[in-house]
Amino acid sequence: MRSKVSPSLTDTPPEINSIHHNKHTTQTTSFVIQLSWFGRIFSYLQSGLIVDEHSLVFPEGFVPPKALKTLVVNGRSKAQVKRKRYSLLWQHFDIPPVFEWRWLGATLIYQVNGMVYELHFIGYRDSRAFAGQIKSQWAHYHQKRLLKLVSNVENTTQARYLRHSRLKAIQQRVAQEYPRWLPWAQSTHLSNSIGDAVAKLKVMHNWSETDINELRERFIQKQLRLYRNYFDTVESNPLTEKQRRAAVIDDDSNLLLAGAGTGKTSVMVARAGYLLTSEQARPEEILLLAYGKKAATEMDERIKDKLGIDSIKTSTFHSLGLTIISQVEGKQPSLSAWVNDEEAKTQWVQATMESQLLNARYRQQLIKYMSDFYYQPKNTFEFTAQSDVDRYITSNDIRTLKGERVNDVAHLHIANWLLLHGIEYHYNATYEFAALGKGKCASSNSNHKSGADAASSAVGVIKADFYLPLSKVYIEYYALDENGNTPAYKDKNHYQNMMQRKRELHSQQGSRCIELFYHQYANGKLNNALKRGVNKMQLNIVPIDDETVLDRVRESGRLTKLAGLLSQLITVYKSTCQGKLTLEKILHRVAGNTTNTDIQQIRLVFSLLRPIYQQYQKYLRQQAQIDFEDMVGKAINYVEQKKFIAPWRYIMVDEFQDISEPRARLVRALRDSTWPKIARPESAQPERAQPESAKPENAKPENAKRENAKREKAQPASLFCVGDDWQAIYRFSGADVSLTTGFRQYFGPSSQNVLDQTFRFNDRIGNTATQFVSQNPEQISKEIRSLSKADKPSVSILQCEVNRKSNDFLLHQALADIDSQVHVKGRALHTKRVSTVYILGRFWFQLPDKETLKKLNQQYPDLQIRSLSIHAAKGKEADYAILTGMTQGQHGFPASKVTSPLLEALLPVEETYPNAEERRLFYVALTRAKHKVYILADKNQPSPFVSELMGPAFDVEIVKCA
Repeated sequence: MRSKVSPSLTDTPPEINSIHHNKHTTQTTSFVIQLSWFGRIFSYLQSGLIVDEHSLVFPEGFVPPKALKTLVVNGRSKAQVKRKRYSLLWQHFDIPPVFEWRWLGATLIYQVNGMVYELHFIGYRDSRAFAGQIKSQWAHYHQKRLLKLVSNVENTTQARYLRHSRLKAIQQRVAQEYPRWLPWAQSTHLSNSIGDAVAKLKVMHNWSETDINELRERFIQKQLRLYRNYFDTVESNPLTEKQRRAAVIDDDSNLLLAGAGTGKTSVMVARAGYLLTSEQARPEEILLLAYGKKAATEMDERIKDKLGIDSIKTSTFHSLGLTIISQVEGKQPSLSAWVNDEEAKTQWVQATMESQLLNARYRQQLIKYMSDFYYQPKNTFEFTAQSDVDRYITSNDIRTLKGERVNDVAHLHIANWLLLHGIEYHYNATYEFAALGKGKCASSNSNHKSGADAASSAVGVIKADFYLPLSKVYIEYYALDENGNTPAYKDKNHYQNMMQRKRELHSQQGSRCIELFYHQYANGKLNNALKRGVNKMQLNIVPIDDETVLDRVRESGRLTKLAGLLSQLITVYKSTCQGKLTLEKILHRVAGNTTNTDIQQIRLVFSLLRPIYQQYQKYLRQQAQIDFEDMVGKAINYVEQKKFIAPWRYIMVDEFQDISEPRARLVRALRDSTWPKIARPESAQPERAQPESAKPENAKPENAKRENAKREKAQPASLFCVGDDWQAIYRFSGADVSLTTGFRQYFGPSSQNVLDQTFRFNDRIGNTATQFVSQNPEQISKEIRSLSKADKPSVSILQCEVNRKSNDFLLHQALADIDSQVHVKGRALHTKRVSTVYILGRFWFQLPDKETLKKLNQQYPDLQIRSLSIHAAKGKEADYAILTGMTQGQHGFPASKVTSPLLEALLPVEETYPNAEERRLFYVALTRAKHKVYILADKNQPSPFVSELMGPAFDVEIVKCA
């Protein structure tokens, strides 16, 4: 008979420990024998257990539970077999069996495979005699497992950096072993070796965050002592303490924030060499990834020069993608000719777009785009000054389909609508009241209120926004919202006086007019309001044919520009979204950040893009070719589908702040592809318990070698990324700075360290640049210390006293000052040295051309002068830097060019801080110079960045040049 009970485990003698029950069902086993109830009790009290070094032998009459029948052994001797006595090997007991005293004898409580069982009516003498023996024999058998675990954990923490995955695996193994020994082993006499191991197990089980940090720090200090000479000599100058630590720390994922000029390349070289020198890796197990081909080549040359090794793989992401694709597919993929010829790709897109124009629906969509969305509209109420509006219109060269430059974006829509509907118009026209008949204004705003006194002489000269000469109708557009408010830069009273004056003039002359308002434009209802007004005036509408409109578009060059945009969108769509982002998902991504007009434009551009993109992909398939984006996209799929298993155990990524999400995804997939299903350090992997007799006597050393090789391959890969979120300047190509600022969220538990000592610029440049870029709270806060100290401001802003553009004059002023300083230093040091000077601009066309640059170098022979865009100068340094193009507008700094909403939707989410990336780009420009930076300020249209630096909070020198 078998029943389930919940036995009491209290009030046992001190030498008998209670078992710790788990959530499994407790089973109580009774035994059916041909005896009376008292007879059974007497029988069990008389028959005893047998304890030996291999097993626990149960009393006669023991019937094993069904769950144990495959484990119990029918005796270990002839006598036991004859008497049908069963035994369980010590290996099968989870923890030592214990006795509990009850009123009809002792009860043996034992646990096997997580299940707890009870054996009743054991003689008191047996329980007293065997309680200690059972624990001793169980401990003797299981000590190997305990000692090996403790030893391996100690060896692991001493021989390797304690990664998060190793820590997790150790904690899992310790958590499994802990209840097998504790708390009972603390009150039991065991051998010294077992006792010490139990004490260590307890400590490991109770590791705190402080304990873990101390273990890691102990390992770091040990490595720094062991390889001190290596770190002293691997580069021309000994590495700093933080550079050395960065080379040694080896978590599963590591982010090294390396500020400008802090020696990040030295760390990457030193880390690779350290891994080899410490025998943690072989050359073929190390992969170095660089952002571009030139950077990869430079890294490769640096590795060969400093380490004397050419077997470490240094690659770009695209080259890596080709390697993966070639290995999986068994052949080198064919690259599209467009990979290195963007112009040819744009021409193909335009030709394909022309073929799509044969479709009436596509043709209408394109014409609507050209009419309403070719220019990226900005909300009139966003501006704070009329000069900002004028600058926006001018810098973006906003023109109608007829080529007229307009004063307001809403005027663009009105003009284009009139043209497309065959209505002749004059823009910004003088009133011609002599020829007008009588009538009233047809206002589309029924709630319009009267203005101020019409006789106001303060209004001045006014013109009509539009005049339709054939019908003698005027169109007036008023910048008013639903509440009758004007933009902040307009004086409301003055503006309403102007409105009243216009209305009274129309009333006095009996002229006909259509009134339109800003709130209609803002809500996407301007065209409908215009159409209602035209119908009310009974004007003749004769829409011009589509081909005539398209001819105008072709002649203006807009069709070619649109082809360029669509070509760019194909690239961004594939590189950032891998072609899987639907229109609805795109709209969901930008929800809350776009206007109704933006959503209309996104839908329209996506409709224009979709058939072109489909033809593009079809063409590549037909030609059996891939493009740059496919190199990364296909590689991701192959790695994630386990078709490619990364052979690299150490993956290092340079310029990580410039990485896009798909590239980060590829890196993460490569890291994870070498991980076993359950990440465990090789030194803490549990062994399946086996009886000695079950182990093969003829185990060959080759088998052990193969097993070790398998474990070596299964070791988790380490990811080491070097970057600086302060220098993230490539969002336009898909780079996502949030992958750096949110590194742990994307890659999981990781370590983060900072290189904060720069060897490039002096402290006065450093302080100014840091103060400027740190305004953005979304970036990682850090402090950059400069090795070089300066005794005066090292950022100089040059301005002309006269109010005119004097960029060339200011450039020569800066070069002359640099030349003077070079001569002074040369005389002081009794040397003559050519100093390097970078002329930097936001855009290439703002820089001196080759001929001008040649003349400048001839004029200043002691200076080596180069001109670079700021993007191209990233990663480089010179003695001095001159910043030009510091003005406002589309091609100013910060650049105010508005991009397509669809392009914005495809790119990584933009930061909320204003001009965040442009501010970082300016930081990059400031930190290219060692000694001094000269900023050529435009006095007519000064850059907001220059205006900010000229404030009292910044340590800059302001020079007024006569």
